[in-house]
Amino acid sequence: PAKRLANSLGIQKIDFQEKEIPKAELRRAAVEVKAPLFAMMLDTKRTFDDLILKYAPNEEKAQAILQNKLYQHLSNMIAGSQEYMAMEKLYEVVQERDYDLVVLDTPPSRHALDFLDAPNKMSAMVGDSVMKWFLKPSLFVSKSSLQLLDRSVKRVFKAFDKVAGFEFLQDLSQMLVSVSGLLEGFQDRAQKVELLLHDKDTGFLLVAAPQPIPLREAEYFYRKIQDNALPFAGFIFNRVQTMPEAGKPLPEGLKAKTRSEYQEMAYLFKSLAQRDEAEIEAFQSRMEFSRHGFVFKVMPLLERDIHDLEGLYELGRKLFQA
Repeated sequence: PAKRLANSLGIQKIDFQEKEIPKAELRRAAVEVKAPLFAMMLDTKRTFDDLILKYAPNEEKAQAILQNKLYQHLSNMIAGSQEYMAMEKLYEVVQERDYDLVVLDTPPSRHALDFLDAPNKMSAMVGDSVMKWFLKPSLFVSKSSLQLLDRSVKRVFKAFDKVAGFEFLQDLSQMLVSVSGLLEGFQDRAQKVELLLHDKDTGFLLVAAPQPIPLREAEYFYRKIQDNALPFAGFIFNRVQTMPEAGKPLPEGLKAKTRSEYQEMAYLFKSLAQRDEAEIEAFQSRMEFSRHGFVFKVMPLLERDIHDLEGLYELGRKLFQA
C-alpha cells in the first residue's frame, strides 16, 4: 500500500517483507478477525537482489552478478524496472504464500499500464537480437568482436561506443553473460504472470473521483483492459459529494447573517452533489453500464481524513453497503 494507507493500518515502518497487522489493533477497531491481514511495500532493489540469489545456479554466479559494477549501478537506479519487479513480487506472493486474497494497489492508471505491459516487455527483451549477441560468452565486447556483428546490431554498438565507451560495454556484456542462465527463468515467470492476470479468479477494479480528468483516466485504463482481454470487476466512484440532509432545521438563536451563510453553504453542497451525480451518470452512459452489467459502487466524501483502522473499517462498511 501507499505509506499513508500503511500508517492507517497501524504500521509505522513498512518494507518488502510481509508484515501482519496486529490482531489486537483490529479488534480494538471493532474489526471481526477471521484471518490474518498482511501488508508490504515493494523494494525494487531488494527484490532484484533476492531474484539473483534465488535463481542463480550457484553462489559463485550470484556473487559475480551482485558485484558487477554495472549491475550495482542499475539495480540502485532501477530505471524502468519497478513494474517488472512488481510483477515478480506478485508472482512470488501468489505462488509461494497461502493467502485467500491478494490486493495489488497500483499507482495512478497511466503507470499501472506499465505493470500490465511488463510480462510482454520481458519476453520481448529476452528475444531481442542485441541481447542475444551480448549473451554469447565467446563474444565479450572487444574491438575485434564488432566485426562479427551484422550491420544493424553494429550500428547500435557504435552508437554505444561514442556515448559510453568500450569499458561500459564490457561491464554490460560481462553482467549479461552472468545472468544469461536466469533470463529463461525470468521469461517463464513473465509468461506465468500473464496467465495469472487473465485468470478467472483475477479482477481489475477502477477507482476514480467523479471529476473530468480522473474519469478520463479511468475510461482510458478501461479501454486498455478491454484491449488486453483482462477480467474487469467494476468501478468505484470515490469521494462523491452527497446531497445535504433535507428538512433538517437550523439551530435556534442564529443571527440572520449566520443563518444566511448556512443556507449558502447548503446550496453550495447541493450544487456540488448535483455536479458529481451528473458526471457519474454521463460516465455510466458513455461506458454503457446497463448493457455490460458492470458492478459499480459510489463512495461518499467523508467528513474527515482517514488516518487509523477505525476510519478504514468505516470506509469498508460504507463500500459494502453502497
